[in-house]
Amino acid sequence: MTFDQLSEMDQFTRRDYYDAYISEHGDRTHNVLDYALRKEIAEGTIVHVGRNQYTYSNAKRVYSYVYSEQARYVAEDIQQEYPYIDFRVFELTQLNVFVNHLFAHNTIFVSVENDVIDYVFDTLRDKYPGRIMLKPKADEYYRYLVDDQIVIQRLPSESPKGIEEPWQSRLEKILVDITVDKLLSEIVSESEYSSIFTQAFARYLIDTGAMIRYANRKGAGKKFRECLNRYTYMAMEG
Repeated sequence: MTFDQLSEMDQFTRRDYYDAYISEHGDRTHNVLDYALRKEIAEGTIVHVGRNQYTYSNAKRVYSYVYSEQARYVAEDIQQEYPYIDFRVFELTQLNVFVNHLFAHNTIFVSVENDVIDYVFDTLRDKYPGRIMLKPKADEYYRYLVDDQIVIQRLPSESPKGIEEPWQSRLEKILVDITVDKLLSEIVSESEYSSIFTQAFARYLIDTGAMIRYANRKGAGKKFRECLNRYTYMAMEG
C-alpha cells in the first residue's frame, strides 16, 4: 500500500494509512503513525468520513457565511462612524450548521480594537438601547440576555480578517474563540466541540497556522493546541 494508492481510493482505513506510511518511511511506532494521521486530519489533508473510514480531501471550500440583517446593520453602523478601525462580527447562529443542539436565540458579538472600544460601545448603545453589553461576564450575559443581543469585546491583534469583508469572522477565529474565550466557552457547550471541529475540518479549508497565531495573541496558545489535538483525535476515533 502506498500514498499514491490511498489517494485513488474513495475511502481507506487507519490500517491502510499506517501501511502506506510505513511503505514510504519505514517502520515506525504506533504513536508516530497515530500522530501522522491526526496531523493530516488537523491540517485538512485527510477527512474523517465514518467509523475508521477516511478520504483525501480534494473538494473542500473556503468558509463563507450569509450574515443576518441585524448583524449587517451593526457592521454598517460601525463602518460609517469609524471607517478606519479594525473590528470583527460573529453571530451565535453561525454555529447552527455545526452543532447538534441549535441556538434558538441569536447574539451578535462585536470585537473591536481596545483603544476605541468605549467609543464604539457608546455609539451602538445610542442606536440599540437595551441590547448592548460591554465585555460581560457569563452571569451578566444570561441575566440581561435578549434576542439579537450585541456584545462588545476586545479584538486581539493578528485576528484573521474576513475574506469577503474584513469585519467578517473567519472560521479560524471562531474555532479559537469558542474554546478559549471566557464568555463564548461558557455559552457553547464543550459537548459540541467534537461535532464543530469534525465538520469544520471536513468541509472547509482551514489555516491552522493562523489559528495558532491568533490563540497565542489571546494568551491561550497552549490551551487551544490541546483542544485542537483532542477534538481532531476524537474525530479520528469516531
